[in-house]
Order: sequence, then C-alpha cells, then structure tokens
Amino acid sequence: MDEYSDSGNYDNYRAPQDAPTSLPTQRRPIRALSQVKPQPKEIASVSTPAAPIHVLAPISSSTKQVCPKCHGAGYLRADVPFGHPNFGKPIACECKEAERKEKRRQQLRDMSNMDAFRDSTFRTFNPRMPGVQEAYQVAHEFAQDPDGWLLLIGPNGSGKTHLAAAIANQSLDSGSVVLFAVVPDLLDHLRAAFAPTAKEVYDQLFSKMREAELLVLDDLGAQQSSPWANEKLFQLLNYRYNMGMPTVITANPKGLQGVDERIRSRLCDVSLVSTVIMDKARDYRPMHPRRDV
Repeated sequence: MDEYSDSGNYDNYRAPQDAPTSLPTQRRPIRALSQVKPQPKEIASVSTPAAPIHVLAPISSSTKQVCPKCHGAGYLRADVPFGHPNFGKPIACECKEAERKEKRRQQLRDMSNMDAFRDSTFRTFNPRMPGVQEAYQVAHEFAQDPDGWLLLIGPNGSGKTHLAAAIANQSLDSGSVVLFAVVPDLLDHLRAAFAPTAKEVYDQLFSKMREAELLVLDDLGAQQSSPWANEKLFQLLNYRYNMGMPTVITANPKGLQGVDERIRSRLCDVSLVSTVIMDKARDYRPMHPRRDV
C-alpha cells in the first residue's frame, strides 16, 4: 500500500490548494467534496454538508474532456477530521489512475517489443499442424479469460512462442497492462536499471514487471544461470504465484531442467498451473521463418 491508503470516510471530498503532480494510488468512486473544519478526534463522527467541487488548477484549453469529479485537477481530498492520517492529503481521482495505467501499459508494451510479434495471433496460427491442437485450444481459452498460470513446454519450433504472443496481443487489445519478455532480455533490462544513466531505477522497474496484469515469459531456462539471475526470477515468479496473477511461461524441456528448483516446484502446482507438453509438434518455423517459436 502507498502512503495515501487508509480506511477513512471518503464519501465526501474537497480539493486541496497544493498537491503533488503524481499519486500512484487507486481509490473507490468519489461522489462529492465538502469543506471540513478541524475537529477533535472525539467528535470525528460528526458529518458536514456536501459542498461543490473546486477546481485545483487551470485546465488546459487542449483538454477535450474534463473529469466531472475533479474538474481536471486529477486529485481530491478526503473529508476526514483533523488528526486523521489522511487529513489534508490528496487522493488520486479515478481519471488520474486511468492515465497512470495507460502510461504503464505503453511503457511495458515498448519494453515487450510487441511490434515484432504483431502477426502472432490466433488467426495466423495453424491449429491443424500435428501436435499443436491441445496447446492451441488451451491457449485460446486462457486468452479469453486469463486466470492462473499457463506453461507451454515444447522443443524449438513447436509454436509455443506464437501462442504466447497471441495471448499477449489479445490482452493488449483489451486494454490490459501486459509484459511479454524473453527471459534473458528481461534480466538484461533489470541489470541495466542499476546503471547511473538508467531512465528508471531498479525498484520501480521491477515493481512494474511483477505488477503487470499479464506477464508472459518466453523461453524460461534459456538464461545464463547465476545466483543473481535465479534470485530475480524467483522473486518475480514467487510474488505472482502468491498473488495468483495471470502468467504465461514457455520453456524447452532441456532448458527447464536447469531452472531453479524453487521455481520448478511452483510450476508443478496443478491447482494454479495448467501445463501443455507439445512434444509431438513438428517444426512450426518454416511457416514463420523470422520467429524462434
């Protein structure tokens, strides 16, 4: 939780005069604002009449639509008594959170390099190829309602990357925050975040990765094994495992054998993970020569 999270009375709000420009938090719907005079804690339950919403900052003439709740300011203040932890603190409006989500969505999309997989869809996948029918069906069902984990195991060229990218593309089209990453590339992104010239510090980047609404990890086991790499992958996957967050993983049978034992243990949890082994699939790459599928 962030510093603005609490269980106070948020039924009525008023706008502060000064507020930060960015608040990474999400709140339930806000109906109105009110003006509240400081009250002792012992009379905190006394309510005050609702008051109109006040605009906190000038609205640019380029704004096409103005939020009816915050009037374009982007934040509001909880109607709570003096002494309450949230007294005087701004609360992000729903419209602000939508902007933040879209920013995260675009950032992870760029990191995913999904333009290289724009043709990897269910429509362009050939389910009549030998050994891929079950994987196609399970992946298609997962894309309709992402829930739990999906593990696709198969040799190089079996079509597993195409199916994983198809799931990612469909989720992106629905507006979800998606990260698609080849595992060695993901680790490179994390290493680069330690550089002094990095655009984003490591903690922020790692948080966005693990909080993605859908995470697709391609070619687990292809990374160079090291204590640091094993620990970062475990932290990422263990968090999503504990939270039950939708995750898709592809792996080569041989590469999977070298994966950290803690991760393999979680991949064996049949209550969360649906596993499809594509050992009878023929090489799918002649139809998609630019992909290692």
